[in-house]
Amino acid sequence: MKAVYIQKTGDSSVIQVGDLPVPKVEPKTVLVKVRAVSVNYVDTFIRSGRYKTQLPYPYILGRDALGEVVEVGNGVTQFTIGDLVWTNSMGYDGRQGVTSEYALISTERLFLVPTGADPVKLIGAVHSAATAAIVLQDVMQLLPDQTLLIEGAAGHVGSKLLWLAHKAGAKVVTTSNQRDFSRLREIGSSVCFDYHDDRLFQKLAEQFPTGFDQIIDTSGEIALQTNSDLLALKGVLTLITTPQGEIFSARQLYMNCQQIKGFVISHASLSQLQLAGKLLNEAFKEGQLLEDDIAIRSFDEAAEVHRLLDENKERRKIILVP
Repeated sequence: MKAVYIQKTGDSSVIQVGDLPVPKVEPKTVLVKVRAVSVNYVDTFIRSGRYKTQLPYPYILGRDALGEVVEVGNGVTQFTIGDLVWTNSMGYDGRQGVTSEYALISTERLFLVPTGADPVKLIGAVHSAATAAIVLQDVMQLLPDQTLLIEGAAGHVGSKLLWLAHKAGAKVVTTSNQRDFSRLREIGSSVCFDYHDDRLFQKLAEQFPTGFDQIIDTSGEIALQTNSDLLALKGVLTLITTPQGEIFSARQLYMNCQQIKGFVISHASLSQLQLAGKLLNEAFKEGQLLEDDIAIRSFDEAAEVHRLLDENKERRKIILVP
């Protein structure tokens, strides 16, 4: 089968496209004929060795895939041949990746594609949508009466955080480019702020003098101290990327009973991923949380795609097809 793989970690030049054996079905696994694979920044971290995890060599890249069930192993009752399915937790912690014509996937990491949902838009969304769902439910434990500030709300993760938080009943305030205000208001933003405004943080502090119950910066471009200053008493700052700035007042955090929490989806538990998958499928069934800004490329272009992500030259979600 055709596969995109590496024999060692490194820059995008280590990526190879070639023939590897089709995996053999085992009990409680499903063999999937892959139709599409989403490329995420975390895939570049694993390929480069920046994120340390156990990899089977030759290691096939990719964690998020969509495809059709072509064979099922002993003990499999929830999937049948012909089912359209998706996964978003392969390719790390010793599990083989999925950028290949066929992928062997454990049933506990597999979900049915809901009827009516656009499959390509779905697989483009699962990484950011699962991140948003787990952050809101398990990391923030967001409550309906809380005020949440999402910085960089128009991006892949930010827009999904907004939709889910608004649906959960929270008051959501967002920062973004001004051209995205209309779309963010439709999704659920109660107040939109322009992140190019030189007085942005002053305006946020003036309009919300008691601070925000929850803050999340999706960009990593806001100084830790700046966000700490915007937190309410007992407020929580959630990090899904490394923030700007190393100078930070721990005394202020302590005196205001505030918290900083970090989340990396590669450390999400199986139960968290399964609960998130069910929640996402409910939204996908309604045509929500799907990714619209997609670029489709071939497996043969995988090295070029990784190079573009390494250099931050592509903001669209990239989907690779065999």
